[in-house]
Amino acid sequence: MKKNEQTTDLVPVHDDTSIEALFDLVTSGEQPKYLSFIPGLFTTASLPFKNVKKTVFTRKGSQGLTLTLTSPINVPFGRYGRLLLTVLTTHAVLSKEKKVPVMIEYNSLSELLKEMQLPRQRGKDIKEQLDCFTNATFAFTHRETTLKSGYLFKDIYEDGNYPKKDVEVTTKTTGSIRFTTGVQFQEIDDKVTEKKYGNFKIVISAEFADFCQKHAVPIDYGIYKSISSAVGKDIYAWLVFRNNGLKDSAFIPRDKLVEQFMPVAEDKDPNTVNVNYAFIVNQINEIKRKYYPELNVEIDPQGSGITLFKSPTPVIKNDTRYALITSML
Repeated sequence: MKKNEQTTDLVPVHDDTSIEALFDLVTSGEQPKYLSFIPGLFTTASLPFKNVKKTVFTRKGSQGLTLTLTSPINVPFGRYGRLLLTVLTTHAVLSKEKKVPVMIEYNSLSELLKEMQLPRQRGKDIKEQLDCFTNATFAFTHRETTLKSGYLFKDIYEDGNYPKKDVEVTTKTTGSIRFTTGVQFQEIDDKVTEKKYGNFKIVISAEFADFCQKHAVPIDYGIYKSISSAVGKDIYAWLVFRNNGLKDSAFIPRDKLVEQFMPVAEDKDPNTVNVNYAFIVNQINEIKRKYYPELNVEIDPQGSGITLFKSPTPVIKNDTRYALITSML
């Protein structure tokens, strides 16, 4: 992969100790760990699980957040859309320059697949997701309602007749961000074999790069890639995100979990909520058993929800146990 010297820092780790630690892992025969990033917003509301074949997709997350994806062709989706999102986010986070576009280049689709640690057979899937991300945007709307003293808003009321008691204040925040500002590649057709694709140039937008640099969550890419379910990927990233900001414990009700990860339309069979909650719980149990044994979670046997307790942090931004996914090219 070609490296843009001005915009992208693709060094594998940050100091000699880290390089030695990675070398020790490789020479000892252990499987190196790889670090990537995902936008924090996408741990609360994410891409559709499957191909919805739509140019606009909306998902309601927790805590008053609504995410809307827009793409001129088709919104990105599924497990491969999520993996490509982590690649774009990681390059954005690693950029030396701030608040500017970030260009990444690949001589071939195989180079991108190598970075993503995927077999050549997945080339069609990744090319499809790259097309979906091209010229795509995500918009977010956040509503937060709190009680505040009426005195704080005295300037809004005429003649000083502000309420003398607490008032309900709803803060509405919106924003729209492009993933990329440009994508270029060459399509080679020899009229005999399948078409080949090469000389990729992907320009991550300045606003998306800035957003990622400020609001990205570090994750274990190997684990994230290994989780086959798109829902499971979302739950894993969310668990890491919540744990990084958790001081003691937090109870998450059943309905909030379903609303965030597997929402059910009002016209669906009410039993679907039970089915979806059971699936979410199964995913949490599997993540704890196979990928995140340090996770301290208690699942209410009566089905009311789960309680997260502060757990050992699985990965941090400059974790020397990890190489960056960009480092092995």
